[in-house]
Amino acid sequence: MFLKLREEIAKSLRSSGFRVLSPYKVGIGWVDLAIPRKRMGVDILDGSYDSCVERLTSHPFNDIRIIDDNSLDEFSKELGISVNPDYEEQDFEELDSPSAYVKAFEDALTYLYITGEVYEKEIDYRPLITTLPDLKRLQYAVSYSKPKLNPETFVCLTHEGYSAAKKVILRRMEMFEKKLRKLSSPESYLVALGMSAGLRVSETDYLDEYDLKSLLSFMKRLNEEKIKVDTSLHPKVALCRFLVDTVLNGKALKIAKSLKNLGLAFRVKKFSPFGHYLGEEYRIAREAVEALIKFSYAEIPKDCLKEFMALTYPLSNSDIYPIMSYSGEYLRKAEKNGVCRLEGSKINLSDRFIDYAKVRLAILVEKVIKNLS
Repeated sequence: MFLKLREEIAKSLRSSGFRVLSPYKVGIGWVDLAIPRKRMGVDILDGSYDSCVERLTSHPFNDIRIIDDNSLDEFSKELGISVNPDYEEQDFEELDSPSAYVKAFEDALTYLYITGEVYEKEIDYRPLITTLPDLKRLQYAVSYSKPKLNPETFVCLTHEGYSAAKKVILRRMEMFEKKLRKLSSPESYLVALGMSAGLRVSETDYLDEYDLKSLLSFMKRLNEEKIKVDTSLHPKVALCRFLVDTVLNGKALKIAKSLKNLGLAFRVKKFSPFGHYLGEEYRIAREAVEALIKFSYAEIPKDCLKEFMALTYPLSNSDIYPIMSYSGEYLRKAEKNGVCRLEGSKINLSDRFIDYAKVRLAILVEKVIKNLS
């Protein structure tokens, strides 16, 4: 699996004096390695070549490399490193028939690894309840509070705990590799890209039918906040996040539940820093999302991405200069339809813009979903 080879290459590069970031977050998902000194991005081919190319080119690397079994030796010689040729036969440390307590200990580590933190007063995950005293005693977990006034206590992993939990996650990834590959598909690729923005999924309203009539009816029910997106995201990731939170939410929940059964996701309660209950959501292991993105691929037509940004970006920003060169055609189209007015790099929206956006989004989403088949 790519995770093993990635660990081996990163280890060899660091031993040779290179500063290596692995994995490295890029515009679309992650790539396996980044070498800042060389401004080089490296991704291991383990599924879709198109996925490798898309992710590597979503970041301004000067040099990009896609490694497979045929190019590994050449890459190693070029950088003066030695990668163990038998890495495929290595296994992460495994326990034979672990006791119930050891399993609970591992489950608690992965729970904290994936969730990030838990509100200490409301811990309802039994393995964590059972093992928390020992996790703290071994300095794998620590309690802390956020606000200065009326603080509430949360639990998270220490550096040592994070390292230990990561080994368990990697073992599970290896153990369930076949099931993860079975989960992969063009549709799951889009869902995973959406999940990559936050590594979480909440249950919302969603569709089972994707014909235009159903989509128009669905979009009509959405409030404006649902259409606003994180404008810092890559357009493709922003669109996929929108799909995960709306039309494809049912598919996203199904994948999250499948990952939960593999110990790679958890359904958790959310709390504010002051301990106020905020609802529930699934949180997903980054490694599982990486795998789904790497194993499959789905293309979204560029005109869909450009129009999506033209429909959503102005809802949060009156200054549209950042997207003018990218989405100018569709901004001018909206102006011709009388739902906005462009004044240089500024945009003024009419009251009808949101209804226009909903109709256009329905048409756009139908096109994206049809493109999957």
